[in-house]
Amino acid sequence: MISFRFHLVSLIGVFLALGIGIAVGASVVDRATVSALEDQVDNVGKRAERTNAENDRLRAELDRWQTFTEQSGDELVEGRLTGVEVVVIGVQGIDRGPLDRLRQSLAAAGARIRATVWLTGKLRLEAPADVAALSDVLVVAPGPADLVRSSVVERLAAAWAGGAASPLPELVERGFAEIEQADPAVDVRTLALPGTRFVLVSDADPDVPNEQLAVPLATELGEQAALRVLAAEPGREATAEDPAQRAVFLGPLRSDDETRGRISTVDNLESYRGRIAAVLALADLGAGRVGHYGVGPHASRAVPEPVA
Repeated sequence: MISFRFHLVSLIGVFLALGIGIAVGASVVDRATVSALEDQVDNVGKRAERTNAENDRLRAELDRWQTFTEQSGDELVEGRLTGVEVVVIGVQGIDRGPLDRLRQSLAAAGARIRATVWLTGKLRLEAPADVAALSDVLVVAPGPADLVRSSVVERLAAAWAGGAASPLPELVERGFAEIEQADPAVDVRTLALPGTRFVLVSDADPDVPNEQLAVPLATELGEQAALRVLAAEPGREATAEDPAQRAVFLGPLRSDDETRGRISTVDNLESYRGRIAAVLALADLGAGRVGHYGVGPHASRAVPEPVA
């Protein structure tokens, strides 16, 4: 007969076996979990090492480009614009540094910069007095600000393209424009001679919004002085604080099929490569070639294609 002691011993054995099984199983699971975590940490460490190595490579590449820029300067474009008459147009409020460096490159390339025209923030026409003053310059009846501003854009483009009286002296007198005279022999009333090429520079934050001034002026100049206009924009790479800004001014020009076929554009004027591309693009205009260069949307190449 099976005694109670036998049952007790059997139950104790079962529970002991269960306890041992649970303990062993738990130790196996814990070891597997630890191993998996160790593998993940190891993989993260390897990825970090690869990322650091790639960052080091990119920094070295950037340093090589900087050295190349410092050593080559404007030698790559010397003589490319010999004897070419150029008028530079900027909208106040933009970063002047890239435009100043571009003018240095244009001069090194042999261009004769007739003048730099700065269009001022008064062309926002926010005050009724400014609308009235500009209407007086144009000898038109005061009207909506957009219409008056469109009139001055058309009048300037017509004058610079040739064959029309220029309102520029009166615009300067009333504070709507300023002139940095590169050549004291130039008469601002005949600022652009036949064949003069134009460089129009704006960025994402001019004093007058691009859709009000720079875009209409580039479009109008492209229509009236086709194959003689370069629109350029310094961009800004993304930072932790601000998103990237690239082709903000140039985007509408590049998206318009007619304008795109009449003018050239460069969207990275802030860089050495963009500045060289701008000079070469301006030279190409003399041969009737237009193109869109840089690193932003709708740029077809970094620099103009070499011509045999």
